[in-house]
Amino acid sequence: MPVALPNVRLSVPVYYVIAPAEASSNLSRFDGVRYGHRAEHYADLTDMYRKSRAEGFGAEVKRRILVGTYVLSHGYYDAYYLKAQQVRRLIADDFARAYAQCDVIMGPTAPSPAFRIGAKTDDPVQMYLNDIFTIAGNLTGAPAISIPCGFDRDGLPIGLQIQANYFAEAKLLNVAHTFQQATDWHCRAPEFAA
Repeated sequence: MPVALPNVRLSVPVYYVIAPAEASSNLSRFDGVRYGHRAEHYADLTDMYRKSRAEGFGAEVKRRILVGTYVLSHGYYDAYYLKAQQVRRLIADDFARAYAQCDVIMGPTAPSPAFRIGAKTDDPVQMYLNDIFTIAGNLTGAPAISIPCGFDRDGLPIGLQIQANYFAEAKLLNVAHTFQQATDWHCRAPEFAA
């Protein structure tokens, strides 16, 4: 039976405000002094911080730290972070209403089959948009699982996501297990041309 989740369409922008803000806040302690990687060669404390963070964090982590620092900064906190938290509540409320009608919600893991390794590395926005169906679970904190459910014409895997209400992990795992008992998608592997 279909359920309405009207605010799920806002999951991507909300997630990419909240997650970088949390990453920025949590990773601020990784300064190379007490936590995280420490550069081997540095001139002074400021140089050690700079080099340790440059060496210790990859491009995506740095991008998230910068975005997170921006949305948490004075003058932007209310406009971005606080609004994102309010929309996060709307998304959670949509799921609560849906779970009053059903035990689990099933849908695709992504809007398209898996893409080939390295296919979208030059376009992080396209990779972010591919998360539209999975990040709602992250935002609401409710349990979710993604399991194999087929392949497209090119042999690329397709995932099925199953989500359940808070504290319904046993129900979620039972549904996933039952699906896997009825199918053999989890036993198959994609065939890649050499």
